[in-house]
Amino acid sequence: MSVSIYLSSQIIQVAVGTRAKKGSLKTVYTAMAPEGSIINGIVMDSDSLGGFLKSFWEEHKLPKNDVYLVVNSNKIAGKNVEAPNMNPKKTKEFILRDFADMQRDSDTHTMAYIPVGFDKDTKLRHLYAESAPKDQLKEFMDIFASMGIKLKGIVSGESSIIGYAQNKLAKAYNTFVLQISSGNVVFNLLFVNGMFKYFNSVRCFNEVGTEGYFEDMARSLNQLYQFMQAQRINSPIERVFLAGIDREDLGYYGQTIREQGTDVTCEMVDTGFGAGTGLQYESGNALFAVSGLFDLGPDSNFLTNFSMKKSSDSAFDNRIKKYVLIIAAAFAVMFLTFLVTLGMRLVRAAKLAELQEYNDTLAPQAMLYDMEAARRDEMSAKYNSIYSVVETIESYPVASDEVIDILQRTAQGYAEIEISSFDANAGKISFTAHSQNVNDIYKYIDRLLEEDIFQSVEHTGYTYDANKDSYNIYVDCTLAESAGRKLKEDK
Repeated sequence: MSVSIYLSSQIIQVAVGTRAKKGSLKTVYTAMAPEGSIINGIVMDSDSLGGFLKSFWEEHKLPKNDVYLVVNSNKIAGKNVEAPNMNPKKTKEFILRDFADMQRDSDTHTMAYIPVGFDKDTKLRHLYAESAPKDQLKEFMDIFASMGIKLKGIVSGESSIIGYAQNKLAKAYNTFVLQISSGNVVFNLLFVNGMFKYFNSVRCFNEVGTEGYFEDMARSLNQLYQFMQAQRINSPIERVFLAGIDREDLGYYGQTIREQGTDVTCEMVDTGFGAGTGLQYESGNALFAVSGLFDLGPDSNFLTNFSMKKSSDSAFDNRIKKYVLIIAAAFAVMFLTFLVTLGMRLVRAAKLAELQEYNDTLAPQAMLYDMEAARRDEMSAKYNSIYSVVETIESYPVASDEVIDILQRTAQGYAEIEISSFDANAGKISFTAHSQNVNDIYKYIDRLLEEDIFQSVEHTGYTYDANKDSYNIYVDCTLAESAGRKLKEDK
């Protein structure tokens, strides 16, 4: 039997079954890891997490021979890539060049990818490629090794769930959304015309299962519609599939998204493991772990080409192998010359003793140099630490005059704006746009979406002011990293 375990934050999912192209399921488990031991796929306390997993494995008598890890982490970067039809090695080299702008190289990161489509006109493959830090993968491997488990594979939650949707949902529907509720995070997956298009995760700030939580989910769905508008995608969404929520809440959620202006059919995702196993509901709540039972091929596995050895070291090893025969031949010649050099060595030994005596007189100067070098290194470390703190502070966005100017400039000819608040912690500006033509306000929002300083733009509703014969629409703009600061620096 195979075991697929999903790690991201405190909620842990485990699926036991047979890992294959279609996969089969025997049972599922969910559990809560020790608080703070893992956050966003980053291990904060390896001893606590490893001890918990070891006890969990022993309690449920889980197999140790065929274990795969599915992990969601903000350290794993993913992007859509178009690539020619090449062998796996050249494909990974092509992907590596595509990640060059993110400063991810083969010495520190490992690549993986899955195919998501093929363009018959351009003859290009559409791939979803990902880059994971080697040290993060090594930490997971060490944790499981301490339990007596050698991981057979590590795949990202994004590619795993994309592959699952391709196998189970895209064959029946062309354009659809898969929403997965996992604690206070909602994962959104968009397919357009049968091909994967977009993935994101949204943190919800209301308690799971409450009205506010479902309103947060509905807003994240609206963000997908905004993305489609910005990308000029005209294909209508046929279905919204849901996983991780109670079936009893399905009707209320459908009503919530309709109240927010989205008219689409919602239904619980059919995992394919239904009446025969009695695990339909449980498998939906552990969908990431279940998706790990679908074999997407070796290229999706980060461990396929994983090595802690640097590429420069590998090149060096190849040169060693290339010249080993030459060295062996040279050794024979060197042995013949050994007798000659032995005599010369005796002569030089006397000179060496003389030089050694001279070097001993330099010992105090060398010690002083070492002390100064250590002091220099200490000061350099302090400087780097201070620089890192300053750089982190500079990454927070600010609602500067330049940001306000952009809000007002983009509104000219469309609406008048009235800023109500700025949430520094979330980097969010809330304001009200006034216009006698509600369509002008939406055009204004489209202009805001074209500005690089905004990570997202959401409208939370509007009202009509009969006294002023105008519409009031309430807008939240979340600033991108360092927004406002970079504008000041540019000036």
